Amino acid sequence: MTLLQNETTGPRVEVHSAPGVSPARTSTERPEPMLVALRDPVSSRAALDWAASYAAARGVSLTLVHALPAPSLLPPGSSYGDVVIAGRTLVDQEGERLGRDHPALRIDSYLHCGDVVEALLGLASTVQMVVLGSDRRDPGSGQFVGAVAVEVALNAVAPVAVVPASYARSSMVEQDEGGVVVGVDGTIVSRSALLLAAEEASRRRTALTVVTALEAAPEPRTDGSSTMLREVHALFPDLQVRWIVDDVHRADRALDLYGSGADLLVVGRHGAGAHSARSLGAVMHTLLLHPPCPTLVVAPEGP
Repeated sequence: MTLLQNETTGPRVEVHSAPGVSPARTSTERPEPMLVALRDPVSSRAALDWAASYAAARGVSLTLVHALPAPSLLPPGSSYGDVVIAGRTLVDQEGERLGRDHPALRIDSYLHCGDVVEALLGLASTVQMVVLGSDRRDPGSGQFVGAVAVEVALNAVAPVAVVPASYARSSMVEQDEGGVVVGVDGTIVSRSALLLAAEEASRRRTALTVVTALEAAPEPRTDGSSTMLREVHALFPDLQVRWIVDDVHRADRALDLYGSGADLLVVGRHGAGAHSARSLGAVMHTLLLHPPCPTLVVAPEGP
């Protein structure tokens, strides 16, 4: 176990490996890891299982991130040491559970003191994917409690997968029949989403469904969808591709409709973060509040 103290006045974080796991090696010795947010063992279960299956299938390590409340938020007289011990126990237990299901998977853990969104956005630049559970609802009012998944997905530099809590572990196999669905509108960022979705479908040996909604494009089109599909066919000649042009539904409704029952839905993120209200950010905001299946958000290339 290693304790790290920021040189500035920032929060202290604790990094340690799950039991039986050796210390982390440098990035030059192994591929970039995946990151999964651990809120609690109930609401995060689907995200944890999905992330572990995904990482194990690709031979990369998985880091469990759990955020602890800042000491100033605790009631007077509370012991922060007890909070740290409880957090460490939680990540150890979930790491051991995932390790039993995936013996070859390397699992690390990261305890962060402070805001979980800041932690995930800061770590996103060093990983190949961030995985989160969908945002929670208050059981009484039905209102959403926080917007961690939406904020991270709309601002992270790495791809972000949001897994609904209802996603069944029984469907987490590499050759499911649900297939991969991707939203394409002809823009550059949707090309990145399409190529990633095609790679996922080819790896899973399943079909790819390309969905284009005929509403106003959020950004000027720099490449046609048909040209992109020809590129996919050239790269993955054996991939079964179905292209659906939806002239009835809004983009969010079309992706929700065709993504229901899929193994994975891939969408490209337009604009510079959550404030791009006229871009696909608005579509994603709606989708990520009620993801129809594990939904992977691809960030635009660039700084």
